[in-house]
Amino acid sequence: MQSLKIALLFAFVALASTCSQAPGTTTTTVTTTVTTVTADDDSDSGLLTANDRRIIRKTWDQAKKDGDVPPQILFRFIKAHPEYQKMFKSFADVPQAELLGNGNFLAQAYTILAGLNVVIQSLSSQELIANQINALGGAHKPRGATPIMFEQFGNVAEEVLAEELGSSFNAEARQAWKNGMRALVTGIAKNLKNAEDLADPQTKLTPHQIQDVQRTWENLRANRNAMVSSIFVKLFKETPRVQKHFAKFANVAVDALPENGEYNKQIALVADRLDTIISAMDDKLQLLGNINYMRYTHQPPRAIPRQTFEDFARLLIESLEASGVSGDDMDSWKGVLTIFVNGVSPK
Repeated sequence: MQSLKIALLFAFVALASTCSQAPGTTTTTVTTTVTTVTADDDSDSGLLTANDRRIIRKTWDQAKKDGDVPPQILFRFIKAHPEYQKMFKSFADVPQAELLGNGNFLAQAYTILAGLNVVIQSLSSQELIANQINALGGAHKPRGATPIMFEQFGNVAEEVLAEELGSSFNAEARQAWKNGMRALVTGIAKNLKNAEDLADPQTKLTPHQIQDVQRTWENLRANRNAMVSSIFVKLFKETPRVQKHFAKFANVAVDALPENGEYNKQIALVADRLDTIISAMDDKLQLLGNINYMRYTHQPPRAIPRQTFEDFARLLIESLEASGVSGDDMDSWKGVLTIFVNGVSPK
């Protein structure tokens, strides 16, 4: 692998001015500056494979030589989704038929060209591409942009490139662009979310999930012992060997367990532990501490298999649904329980 100097044609300024040659004629002047960075262009590490990166750069370098490509991409995007034109204040009320001759529209089209240049030329550097994706997401979030808009824009760009390049835009090139747009949209989408929908990098939980789970649990926690007992009875009936992990009531008939003192002590212990974990979910250190405690008290000494935790989570979900927890809240519970199980019993 060889480290290459990648010249990035960035800091793109698109200026539209009206020529005196003919009324309504617009000339667009493009100014670029060059920034040089070092990146390993033959490495398959990073956003895409080295082959995908080469194909995307090659086809884009061919296409952008035609100054009509950027305006055509933006025009077709707006034509296919006219509701998005209102997001561009400078030409929000310009009739579609007049857009290709409108200076503000052309300036925006070439600004988009600049953005694509930045992303495409940054593909070999994980640091650069991460910065550019973060910048794109951050710049578009205040405007109400959504991931689906970027997906739709990518589809339109692909159509225009196919027409512009003809046979050069073969199946391999099309797939490389699909891979690139998919990766781009995935990255941008993370920055288009509200703060409450962004997962903590350590706990993998979002504030939204935590709020949903804690709110619904507050309505159920008074009956937590009965809920946990019902889950254990179902669990023991489904998989009798699980009961053998509890020596003090391992040989008690399942139907007689609710009357057994040792069983009820264990139920109270589990219910209180569940209550402690949920109550501390918004305190990252306590949450991670509780998960680690569960992991190290259940895995080596008791050798409880992951399947048992998965079954407990499944039965808890069924109990919550039977208690009337709403669909949106259930999605949060499912996400949280998956993370809990992965933390207590990693695959």
